[in-house]
Amino acid sequence: MNIKKRLISAAAALMFTAACIPVSSTAEETHTVTVMGYNDDEPPIAVLTVPHGNSVDLSGYESSQALNYHIDDYTQVGFSQWSEYPETVTEDITVHALSVKMKIECSGKPSKTEYFSKSGKVNTNGLKVTITKYTQLPEKDKNGSFITDIEVTDISDACTTVPAVIDKAFLTDNTASVSIIPPNSNRAIVTYDISYFEGLGDVDGNGSIDTSDATEILKLYALFSTGKPPVLTEQQRLTCDVDRNDVIEASDAVVIQKYYGASMTSHEDVSWDDILS
Repeated sequence: MNIKKRLISAAAALMFTAACIPVSSTAEETHTVTVMGYNDDEPPIAVLTVPHGNSVDLSGYESSQALNYHIDDYTQVGFSQWSEYPETVTEDITVHALSVKMKIECSGKPSKTEYFSKSGKVNTNGLKVTITKYTQLPEKDKNGSFITDIEVTDISDACTTVPAVIDKAFLTDNTASVSIIPPNSNRAIVTYDISYFEGLGDVDGNGSIDTSDATEILKLYALFSTGKPPVLTEQQRLTCDVDRNDVIEASDAVVIQKYYGASMTSHEDVSWDDILS
């Protein structure tokens, strides 16, 4: 009987002890943070498991190659900011990387590609080099896409022209290639050809430009007008076509007279570039 009582007492003690041991809590609650790059069609950069109420540090992904790269020689993409910076994660969220894209472009054509003097600088008027900055913002438009801020900066004056001066361009030949190089770059954004023509307006070939050259052009013009065009070489045609409108006419003689008048009154050498500008 005593044995039975002892067994009952031991069982009761065991049940009391078990009741005093706290029951373990459920597993810690976590959430998924999906880190996307610039394109939703591509796999996520990372999928993170974050404890409920914790923050998430994404700074380690900001310099990754997936977010910083060149599309081509003149277009660079880099990280700008995250669509949000969750300080307390309380649910599954998706965070998007927002980009800043820099694109260098050249538009227009150089207004001057033919030179008649070997002094001065290469003229790049007509060419325009710009940097366009496309920055994605955290705000979205009505279609649910991140809004892009666009900023265009003219950097034409900051570009380097190679060669920069005419005498170096035509040092060994009457043709040359000109390269326009953006700042902080060693690659040309555009390259174009220029040429040098010697003897413009010197129709009689005596080494000087005066009224006799204007007279010779008027004679040629008269022959063209009567339907008896003279046979001219390409060099002769270009020499007479002073205003470069592809026609030999009285206006060419007028320009020569203008040049001659300027050379008679100026104390400095007169350039065709000054007369024709």
